[in-house]
Amino acid sequence: GIISDRISPYDEVIRKYAASLGWDWRMLAAVIYQESRFSIGSRSFRGAQGLMQVMPQTGACYGIDDLFDPEQNIIAGTRHIGRLQNLMSGYGLEHDELIKFTLAAYNAGEGRIADCIRLAESKGADSRSWDGIVEIIPLMREDSILEDESVRLGKFHGHETIAYIENVLSHYEAICKVCPEA
Repeated sequence: GIISDRISPYDEVIRKYAASLGWDWRMLAAVIYQESRFSIGSRSFRGAQGLMQVMPQTGACYGIDDLFDPEQNIIAGTRHIGRLQNLMSGYGLEHDELIKFTLAAYNAGEGRIADCIRLAESKGADSRSWDGIVEIIPLMREDSILEDESVRLGKFHGHETIAYIENVLSHYEAICKVCPEA
């Protein structure tokens, strides 16, 4: 029941770079919370680092070499999200759906999400809504998918990505209640 104007020590940086995405800063804060719980020293078993769990090679692509510096990490993460959002915008998605697809690509990789979209299209399913993709993902787990020409990267279980989107959206709702002013 506490209302605040702060979510983390990084709010000003988050606000600054969320604007470059055209996002409510609280959505980017929700991503960061999901990725690291706002812990700059976070490191995954796969090697992702910092607030936004950026891989060192991804940071290097954006000219960032210190992923444990909060601003540098957020710069790398938002630049990567921006690139993914540009790719996903090519599918003609509505704004809220574009954010979900972008988040899915941030979590699973753009190739996996492109496979899901192509499979949905080939099956006549709704390829422009995240809910439509969630319905297709079980097909991505089957061995028969390996023979489908619309799928290029093979099987995709998708459980983690579905949970990731649900968690980020849940964190966003909670953050909006704590910090109602955008």
